[in-house]
Amino acid sequence: MPEPPRVPRGALNRDRIIEAALELIDSEGLDGLSARQLAARLGCKAMSLYNHVASMDDLLDGVVDQLLASVLPAAPLPGDIAAAASAYLTLAVRHPDAFILVATRVWRGPNAKAAAMAFVSYFQAMGCSEQEALRRARVLGAYLNGAGLALGAWKRSEGTAGRTGNGKAVRQDLKAGLGDLLAMLSRPVG
Repeated sequence: MPEPPRVPRGALNRDRIIEAALELIDSEGLDGLSARQLAARLGCKAMSLYNHVASMDDLLDGVVDQLLASVLPAAPLPGDIAAAASAYLTLAVRHPDAFILVATRVWRGPNAKAAAMAFVSYFQAMGCSEQEALRRARVLGAYLNGAGLALGAWKRSEGTAGRTGNGKAVRQDLKAGLGDLLAMLSRPVG
């Protein structure tokens, strides 16, 4: 296998590696992500990656954190939790393979923690105790993760022969279910 072209000194950094990893996941799926494939895409040697990410786990955490940064502009303000939930589900449609990481990994990065706390803060602003706010945020998160995984599966299987049902109907059902759940979770504490 020929050597990849050398990357100019200083051109490789953590953000560039994470962005390339997300692009690779989007084009090849999670199984297509490896240090060797990522390095080839970036034009460097695989070991060069580890000057900027501690491990593949650190890289995956970085991908999750980058994706969750897109939810932060829609972070819930009183009365606007639906926009944040919608932004979260949009991740599943835009990045169906990478969403698997978002839904199944522990959120460790600063954007991930900020996104989680935005949902908790929404419920606290409604008058929930910290414990009750965490409970409601977890219930909402479980629904969003399940709905996102379902949306991602539909997206990944677009054009697959033999698929039954209608992806648009699934999206409508999940949106309606989210509305019902938000109405229930937004009831006053008492």
